[in-house]
Amino acid sequence: MMERRQFLRNLGIAAGVGGAVLAGLITYPYLIARAKKELMISGSLAVSRYIALLAAPFIEKHPHVKIAIEGGGSVAGLVALDNGGIDLAMMSRDLNLEEFNLDLHSNLIGIEGIAIVTHPSMNINNVSMDQLDGIFEGTITNWKQLGGPHEKINVYSRNEGSSTRAFVEDVILKGAKFARDVKVFDSAIAMSDAIAKDPYGIGYLTNKNLNDQVKTVAINGVQISDKTLLLKLYPLSRDMFLVNKNSGSDVAKDFVRFSLSAEGQGVFVKHGLTQVSR
Repeated sequence: MMERRQFLRNLGIAAGVGGAVLAGLITYPYLIARAKKELMISGSLAVSRYIALLAAPFIEKHPHVKIAIEGGGSVAGLVALDNGGIDLAMMSRDLNLEEFNLDLHSNLIGIEGIAIVTHPSMNINNVSMDQLDGIFEGTITNWKQLGGPHEKINVYSRNEGSSTRAFVEDVILKGAKFARDVKVFDSAIAMSDAIAKDPYGIGYLTNKNLNDQVKTVAINGVQISDKTLLLKLYPLSRDMFLVNKNSGSDVAKDFVRFSLSAEGQGVFVKHGLTQVSR
């Protein structure tokens, strides 16, 4: 573990998620030489996309801090934090009973919603979770089965490396796989554009990728919104957490406070997260 930490220390930033963070360090190249403190953050890839956005503005306020961010998964991040290998763990869920201890502090920093979307002309405005399972798995194949037109349902999805796809497979398909004829895209933008051109298409997008070219569909009678996400009424959401040690470094606690500040929350909201702190 210490060898890995030393490697990340020498590198200055971990590969994988570091594009936004690296951009922040390049913007302030003199900080690399002057850095006296480190902040090592690891865990959920879904959370890391948002945490990376805070690196540059945090460094502006704390110019002697060097930040390294990497993925690896919620559990791996928590284990690394517990073992002292990192300063903050990113998790796309809260701590469970077995993981909790008095030295860990879990901080909800935002909520990400995943919307089910169709072409604006589709007259289906609501689906159940069971119906979504059937659509994505391929047992419901015609819009007529849902009260729509007698047309084949064209299912759109992200590629297998997508954390959003993994979430959909876990929550909607409960571990099952998408139907064989699903149309797969490398980016949310490409999938959104395809659905906007297909009157019989259906797919899923995170809040930050929603636009006027597609229509959101209610699930179990509940539309996606900040209110329904905060009240836990909308079923497709994932909570974003930063976990720190109460006995951890001051800079780690400063970063958590920054993520919950008006400025930090403003960055998150701009990129699609639902605000949880003022």
